[in-house]
Amino acid sequence: MALCWFCGLAATAWAQGIQSGAPGLVGTSARPQEPGGLLTFDIPAQPLAAALHRYAEISGRPALFRSELVEGRHSAAVRGRYTRRQALRALLEGTGLTAHAAPGMAAGVFVLAQAQARGPSPAHGTQQYGALVQARVWAALCADARTAPGAYRSLFRFWVDDSGRVARARLLTSTGAADRDAALLGVLNDVRIERSPPPGLEQPLTLIVLPRGQGDAPDCDTGAGVK
Repeated sequence: MALCWFCGLAATAWAQGIQSGAPGLVGTSARPQEPGGLLTFDIPAQPLAAALHRYAEISGRPALFRSELVEGRHSAAVRGRYTRRQALRALLEGTGLTAHAAPGMAAGVFVLAQAQARGPSPAHGTQQYGALVQARVWAALCADARTAPGAYRSLFRFWVDDSGRVARARLLTSTGAADRDAALLGVLNDVRIERSPPPGLEQPLTLIVLPRGQGDAPDCDTGAGVK
């Protein structure tokens, strides 16, 4: 199972298909890897958003980005056998963007950010807070037998207010059971984060819960994320 944190991303692309000009999230089953962990990529130079969608299709890893970040940028061509990380790095060459794994995210999930010449990323604080939010939401879901992840998939969105309380939670995709949907919303609206959101945190927050076997996060009984 997996619980992945996507800050400020519009989730309708995941639920209904990518829409032109909307922030993107694409994830598909990965193609079989060749020896050495390599995949065969054939991505021509093109608008960066389209290239990232194609990368997600080939790699089976979500491409997470905001539309304003990739608008007007074009990818480099990527053709040949690469690891996922090598291909993404080559794809972004010359775009002024970089890809990094944020704390608390499932393995293999990358977020795009402006490349920094030196020093820590200004997004570091929000990434740490996102990992904390993920851990608290995960613990809350696991604590209720009705919402414990493992057999269902769902996408939901919420805000964190100035006191650290989760507010205005709503489902973007159903879990497949009306009673579980209601329970999930009830659990989410009871979550409290011990710290207020940092300045600059983009809200609302959107999270996806995947069934067991479709992510790398630990099971409920092993804990997750920030302690």
